[in-house]
Amino acid sequence: MSADSSDNQPPGTVVVTGAAQGIGRALAHRLAHDGHTLVLVDLAAESLRRVADDLGARAVVLDVTDADAVAGLAQAAPDCTMLVNNAALVIEGALADTKAADARRVLDVNVVAPLLVSQTLAPIMAAQGGGSIVNLSSVTARYHPPGTGLYSASKAALEGLTRALAVEFGPLGIRCNAVAPGTTPTPGSDVHYGDENARMRRAAVLPLRRLGTVDDIAEAVVFLLSSRASYVTGEVLAVDGGYTVAGGHFFRLARSTRDGDSR
Repeated sequence: MSADSSDNQPPGTVVVTGAAQGIGRALAHRLAHDGHTLVLVDLAAESLRRVADDLGARAVVLDVTDADAVAGLAQAAPDCTMLVNNAALVIEGALADTKAADARRVLDVNVVAPLLVSQTLAPIMAAQGGGSIVNLSSVTARYHPPGTGLYSASKAALEGLTRALAVEFGPLGIRCNAVAPGTTPTPGSDVHYGDENARMRRAAVLPLRRLGTVDDIAEAVVFLLSSRASYVTGEVLAVDGGYTVAGGHFFRLARSTRDGDSR
């Protein structure tokens, strides 16, 4: 995306991983609405194909941690100019009890896979004059809720990878940024938000007084992909209703609201 591009983003080919549900699916719908050609990637074959069929997109069923399979994306998206690394894995549990195999799997999906996909598609973007990569991080990269295993650490590593890719790919005309969602119920996190009353209590302690939606996240990703962000690279954009800036204050209020403690 050149610095002198207009505000009207021309349609291009976008690869989205983890596109079968949640943020990935919402993003796919938004990008299709904007006229982009979509290559949607996920392991959940049936769900992925439903999304792809709805949007007239290409579905690619593969494991993003499999380097040989990921290499095939070069043929599936030979004119790719945009990439969203959205696929993620959470294996919950205390760090003291985390098995090495589980730790490696989380790191493979959340850190190694975005590297593999970016390595595969960057030469294609460069050959077309540049492109944009957006990685999906999390506010847990900065705040570490207990019981989420290596997830928080993996997202912190992903943000480091984002900055490193921005430095190395910048001379190729490729920007790389990240979006860090927070307090956004999705099919993968919905269990942690409880019933409607619990959600209302949680929203009440956020500066913006509401939980996020997958569409909120999609809007931020679309902005960073677009030429409107043509001079933005190596950045992490928190989309969290003020969760990050509230910090420890949020956690104290959330606990007291949950427990009925007015302190």
